[in-house]
Parts: sequence; C-alpha cells; structure tokens
Amino acid sequence: MREEAAMTVVDERAHRILDHMEVPEGYNVELINGEIILSPSGKPLHWEIQLELIQQFGIHREWRIGAEQTVIHPNFADEPRPDFFAMPASVPVEPDGVFPADRIEFIVEVLSRNNRGTDLVDKVEVYARFGIGLYLIIDPFKGQCVSHRSPKAEGYAESSMTDFGGPVELPEPFGFAIDTSRFGRYPAKH
Repeated sequence: MREEAAMTVVDERAHRILDHMEVPEGYNVELINGEIILSPSGKPLHWEIQLELIQQFGIHREWRIGAEQTVIHPNFADEPRPDFFAMPASVPVEPDGVFPADRIEFIVEVLSRNNRGTDLVDKVEVYARFGIGLYLIIDPFKGQCVSHRSPKAEGYAESSMTDFGGPVELPEPFGFAIDTSRFGRYPAKH
C-alpha cells in the first residue's frame, strides 16, 4: 500500500509539472511509468509512415483516427502520445477534451533513434495495461512491423512480425490489412 501511495504522489507531481511545462517547439512530452519523457519530433520518414497510415485508415469511416495526441486512461496515470491510433468513430470526444485510452482499439508507434527503449519495452507494458487490443511497432531501421495482441496486465500474450512489403493483417473489429509496401526505411549506418 505504501508503494501505491508513493506512486500516486509522484504521478500527481508529474501531472502538475506537465500541466505547467513549456514544451519547446518541435518536441513532444509524455508521461510514461511516472517519468516525464521529452523527445524531438520525428524525421520526415517518420511522418511519411504516419501519413501512409492515416491515408489507409481514412477510407474506413467507422474509425476515428489520431496522430501525436495525448491519450488518457481513467484508471492509470500514464499519458502517452502515440504516433497513430484508431478508435470507433462513435466514441464522443469533446473539442477541448482528451482522447480516452480505454476506448482506443489500435495504437502504432514508429521507432526512431531516441525512442526505441520506450516504444519496445515501456509502451508495450503501458498499452497492454490500458487494454489496447492491438499495438503495432513499425521499425524503419529493420524494415519490420511487430504486432502485439491479446493484452494482459503485464504485457501482450501474442506477437507476430511482418517484413515491409507484406500486409499487416488487422483482426476484428478491423478486418482489413495495412499495406506496408510504401513504408520507407532509414539507410544503414556504417
């Protein structure tokens, strides 16, 4: 119980800091596992992958999509800003409100050099804890996508990998595939 109380105090302090923090232009701020994470905006390739996702999902009107927006779960203190997410279009969102993480069905993170650990470890735990049914990690360094499904309290029970060029099959409630053939790759470092 003491650990929970201490975590609540830390989370409350972090939320107060976030509420009053001036974030420099071109940076994103997130609250993950009680830590404030400040990271630069993605490179052009990062945005091009996000845009490809937006275009592919945009034809499916039953889904409300978002990119780089803070999502908040009513039962947890984390405040991630996923690169892309989808939730049913019927979910009400106030114009000056927040996106409810407990109603989001699908989240995508695109790896960059400075966020690998957060996206590959911390956010796997956070999104599973939120109950996000499908978490996709797009890795433009390796040219791969890793799909995580079946959230549990400590992580996801299932995962699969798809190389760029192959389709990422989205299970129900989606029932369509993401075409990865247009996803770009970062050049190999020598």
